[in-house]
Formats: sequence, structure tokens, C-alpha cells
Amino acid sequence: MGMQRIKMLAHNRAFMYAFAITLAVLAALLVPAQSAWASIADDINSWLCGVLRDWCNWIFGAQTDVMRSLGAEGVLSAPFATMLTTAGDVSMYDIARGVWQVAIVPIGCGVLGLVFTLKLIEISQRMDGNQAMPGVKEVVFLLVFFAVFLFLIQHSFDLMAAIYEVVGLAIDRVEALFGTGGALDMATVSVVTTDDDLSALLALLVVAVISWLVVLIAYIVALVVCWARAIQLYIMAAFSPIPLAFLGFDQTRQIGIGYLKSFGAVCIAGLIILVLLISFPAILGGIVAVNPGTGTPIDAIANGLTYALQYLAMCILLVLSLVKSGSWARDIVSGF
Repeated sequence: MGMQRIKMLAHNRAFMYAFAITLAVLAALLVPAQSAWASIADDINSWLCGVLRDWCNWIFGAQTDVMRSLGAEGVLSAPFATMLTTAGDVSMYDIARGVWQVAIVPIGCGVLGLVFTLKLIEISQRMDGNQAMPGVKEVVFLLVFFAVFLFLIQHSFDLMAAIYEVVGLAIDRVEALFGTGGALDMATVSVVTTDDDLSALLALLVVAVISWLVVLIAYIVALVVCWARAIQLYIMAAFSPIPLAFLGFDQTRQIGIGYLKSFGAVCIAGLIILVLLISFPAILGGIVAVNPGTGTPIDAIANGLTYALQYLAMCILLVLSLVKSGSWARDIVSGF
């Protein structure tokens, strides 16, 4: 009975197909597949590491590109008349020059007239019957003084613009010498970007995103500082006749000198900001990751974290430096 059933199954084509397929599957399971699975895992790991590496390099490269955009054809290197552009017919330059012409120049001339009167009274008090000729000589010098300072007041806005253009020439020459900042090549400065260590690259990506936010903050701060500098220059140029008029009187001369130093400091602040933006990628390129030297896989993670934290610290330092650029410029000018 059993032999008859076996003969029936042997003549059953469907059974034979099923038996052959089962035998083939069992044979395939007996073939060693460890190396194949390992190869697939390595390929997946390499692909993920390559994607993370490209993301990190793109983020870090984009950061330096954003900061370089401030110097090239931006607020820092723009001519005095176009520091702040406008979509309409009237710009900040037109407003400042209009206020200077119709409101501040008459006030400056009035202050100059007051200074002239005080100087004339001072001369008259020193005159007596025996000093007529020296008194006339002083009066002639006073008239020359009045003519010179009247010219300064009537052209004070253009004189302030000329001082700005002198510093602008220095800015253009620095840009021509160093450019607006070199690109940051992460592959040459970070060990993490050359190793296929998934955990280290994930850590670097997290810090890269954080540093990207810090660089955006630095970019906003730089824009605010540059725009505030432009507005301050326009306002100071508009009100320049008043402090320049005080230059002619000994008791008020420090007012005019202090104004000229302040205006020069604001102009020099633009050059300091440009130097900071140019040196930012160069300083980042010199950062070296700290290797604990344990000879374990933790080295790659430590390298990435220490480098990323140093990068983040440099970004924060850039923000603070941009904020302090004005006070640094005042310290420079105060030594003159």
C-alpha cells in the first residue's frame, strides 16, 4: 500500500515540481552567505556616510558663502551715495543731503557767526591806542578764518563723503588683495569627513546645523551693523556743519575734533568688518580636531565633536567681533 502511494506521488507532476523547488531552496540555504551580507552592509554604510559627508560639506561651504556676500558689492564696498539702496525715487542719501542743505547749513552758519563775533570781541578787548596795527592784522586773519570755515560748512557734506571714499578705497584694495574670503574645504581640515564613521558624521551634522543657525545670526548681526553704520554716516554727514563750526573757537574746538574722530571711526569700522569676514574662513581652516589617541573607534567621534565645537565657538566669536567692531574702531582713532 505504501509502495503504491509512493509510485503515485512519483508519477504526480505537481508533486515533483514542488519537491524540486523545495530541494533547491534547501540547497541555497546551505550555501555560505556571510560575505555577501557583509558586502551589502558595507555598501549601505558607505552610501549613508557619503550622503552625510556631502550634507556637512555643503552646510559649512554655504555658511562661508553667506558671510562673503557682505563684502563683495555689498554695503561695505558701496559708494557713499548708494550705501542704502531704495526702490523709489528718494533714497536715504537724498534725505540726508536735503536735511543738511535746508536745515543744518543755516544753523552751522549761525554758529560760525557766533564764533566769529566772540573772536572779534576777544580781539577788541586786547586792542588799545598803542596796538592799532596788530589789532588790524588780527582782524584780517579773522576774516580769512571766517571765509575758510564758511567754505568748510557749505561743503561739509561732500567733505564727509570724501573721507568715506578714502576708507572705501582701502576696502577695495583689501578686497582686491585677499578677495572676500576663501572657501572652506572640510576634507582638508577635518578627519571626520574622510572616515566612513556613521556616528561621527551624524554628530557632525547636528553641530553643522547648529553652527548654521549661529552663522545666520552672525549674518543678521553683520547686516544690522553695516546698515546701522550707513545710517550713522548719513546722519553724521547731515549734521556736520554744526561741529565743524565749533572748530574755530578755542573753547569749543574739542567738539569739532571729537566729531571728526567719531566719523573716521565709523568709516574705519567698515574696514574692520571686512577683515573679520575675510579672516573667518582662514581661521576655520586652521582648526585641528583633538584626538584622544586611544586607538578605538571613539577617536573618530571625538575628532568630529571637538572640531565641530571649535567651529561653533568661532562662529560665536565672529558674532561678538562684529558687535565690537565699532568700539575697536573708536579705540584705534582715539590713539591719533
